[in-house]
Amino acid sequence: MAKKGDLIQFFRFALVGVVATLINLVFLYFFTEFFNIYYMISAIFAFFIADISKYVLNKTWTFYERLRDGFFRTYCKFLLVSLIALGINLFFLYIFTDIVGIYYLYSQVLAIAISLWINFLGSKFWTFKNKI
Repeated sequence: MAKKGDLIQFFRFALVGVVATLINLVFLYFFTEFFNIYYMISAIFAFFIADISKYVLNKTWTFYERLRDGFFRTYCKFLLVSLIALGINLFFLYIFTDIVGIYYLYSQVLAIAISLWINFLGSKFWTFKNKI
């Protein structure tokens, strides 16, 4: 059974994820539609922009760490977890868009929902080491 603190932590993580998803979708759309960049390449750019905001919010609000404490070490761990999640995300983005035929923005939402769990578990048990 999950502890109350774990549920609050996951809720905060998910809320940060919603904000990062919106950032991701805005930049994905912007790069794809206005700069005519292939959507898979746009997804990588959008990912990194959203990832930085997600790192800052998760470090300070979800896992209660000061931003400057171990910034480089913690961000490297966070980035590694995020890159694994990005690989999963891009895989499903491609499947949903090019094989299933779903519009790329909808596909991205589905792909982000799948990679959410990799991000949360990696952040909780490795990057931030269960700060609640």
